[in-house]
Amino acid sequence: MRFLIPLVVVCMVLLAVTPAVAESYREEGLPAFVPDPQDPLQVPRGIAVLQLSPMFLEIHGINEASVAVENALLAELAAATDEAEVERLVLRLAALDIDRQLSVLKVRIRYARLEGRFDEAFRLRQEMLQLLQNGNGPPM
Repeated sequence: MRFLIPLVVVCMVLLAVTPAVAESYREEGLPAFVPDPQDPLQVPRGIAVLQLSPMFLEIHGINEASVAVENALLAELAAATDEAEVERLVLRLAALDIDRQLSVLKVRIRYARLEGRFDEAFRLRQEMLQLLQNGNGPPM
């Protein structure tokens, strides 16, 4: 307990002094450095460029297309008045999710085979067959 009060005082002093000390070390008047992309010696270091794999891009395209179709079906469902039409739209929405999962699995299987990962391709194929048999698969 007797160390608590001095510790709190030291922390408060450090918090009060730190911004002023940091300001005094900042160099004033230096122009901002803008690297010339044509000069390889001036290319900034430590910047990562995100390169997406072709498999990811295909899966992303499948998901975007699926979302667009789902939104269209939901809009139709909101405007539907007939009971049979509502049932048809609900069934199409359910099938849409299964179709999306199957499409993603097909892409993953293809890339697993191309990359020589045959065990993974076999496992994904089993997952796809299970999805086709049961009508539902593992959550994706």
